[in-house]
Amino acid sequence: MPAFIDFRIKVPLRDKSSDPEVPLPADLDRYSTLYAMGDRLNLTVEDLRRDMQKYDICGILQTEFEDGANPRPLNERTAELLTRWPDRFLGGIPTADPRDDDAVEVLRSAHDDLGLRGLIIQPAFFGFSPADRRCYPLYEFCADRGVPVTIHTGTNFAATAKIDYGRPIWVDHVACDFPELTLVCNHGGWPWAMEAVAIAHRHENVYLEYGAIAPKYLADPRGGYGPVTHWMRARIPDKILFGSDWPMLMYDRLIAELPLLELTKEAYDAYVRGNARRIIDRVWPEAIGRVDALSEGIAR
Repeated sequence: MPAFIDFRIKVPLRDKSSDPEVPLPADLDRYSTLYAMGDRLNLTVEDLRRDMQKYDICGILQTEFEDGANPRPLNERTAELLTRWPDRFLGGIPTADPRDDDAVEVLRSAHDDLGLRGLIIQPAFFGFSPADRRCYPLYEFCADRGVPVTIHTGTNFAATAKIDYGRPIWVDHVACDFPELTLVCNHGGWPWAMEAVAIAHRHENVYLEYGAIAPKYLADPRGGYGPVTHWMRARIPDKILFGSDWPMLMYDRLIAELPLLELTKEAYDAYVRGNARRIIDRVWPEAIGRVDALSEGIAR
């Protein structure tokens, strides 16, 4: 098995440094101030592949889009990358716009024609909560197929996307209506971090991941996440997924800061590999088979 399974990798839009640069949407300008997102958005597949090899990482590509984008070509991009490096990219999660009449068809095509599985949505960019009934046909589709839904929770820095729609409490509504559906709270729900923890603790099929959040902020009680590391160690070690949201959090920093979490060996192993492995075994079993076969070949 790889050293790490990253459950949340942003899909690179450029293949190599000679490709045209990707402009950052004007509504997201503040992300450049806070995260240098304009530069990071232009990192390439070559950059990602190099980093994954360096740190022995496999992972799941998640197809994000904001208002005004077309989800179909983004899903196609994710599917195309999966075919290039199946030893590193274990699977891809597509997106769809719940506001569109053909949203379920877009999702069905991503599954049946492109080989993607699951759904990722960023409700605040749609202008409603994840418990809005326009999302429910998409959840029903994923529940029927036994695939996960990952939902952006917590704050955002877009000028027009209300953060109330990122409150984890809305995921609790969805989990109550779809108890069999695997749900992942992307980004861990800050500033409602303990609300997210309570929901993951309450619901068997709700997970948390802290993509783009440096471990030093999770570990520092002044960092806004309260006693979340205690819960990672003692109460819900089986409900936390290792996620970078690469390139928002680069692997060199993420891995260097992991000791700050002071996890037990059991909690650490569950966090960096085991919890994601359980989901992948069920949703992308053929991918884990490829990785296990590769690991056995290297060992011999």
